[in-house]
Amino acid sequence: MNPEKRTDSWQSIGAELASFLSDRREAITAEWMAAVEQDTKLPSSDNLTLHQLRDHLPQLSENLNATLRNAFSPDLKAEAAETAAKHGEHRWKEGYDLSELLREFSHVRSAFIGPMIEFEEHHPDFGLAARLFAHITFHRFFDEAIRNSVEQFHGGGQPAINK
Repeated sequence: MNPEKRTDSWQSIGAELASFLSDRREAITAEWMAAVEQDTKLPSSDNLTLHQLRDHLPQLSENLNATLRNAFSPDLKAEAAETAAKHGEHRWKEGYDLSELLREFSHVRSAFIGPMIEFEEHHPDFGLAARLFAHITFHRFFDEAIRNSVEQFHGGGQPAINK
């Protein structure tokens, strides 16, 4: 198979998955918020308004969907890094400790897993190669978001120096 054709095919399935996740954004947000509210090891979240709790989730979701549509865009990677860094800065200012920040991200990632499985079940043509592409893109996105957020958080909310 031609590598260009393969990339187009993978990005096409990424675009389908992005649309699927976008259509379920409110349910994903509700699941994440319920998980955070029930997590007794996230006491700092009790001090946040609903707006503060949700703060960066819509943009993070948009960044994920854009990344699934075009996983090779450096501009999208930079935008996602900025969103994650802002989230780390805000959580630092809101009194979170590092463990809470990481737990919160764990709940965010988990909230997307169910819809991804649902997508796979509804798309029998979602073969192994496309599935691997989607999963690698998804997990790499969250790994980088967590790293950027933690770097900003660790810097006491101060802008991280690009290495």
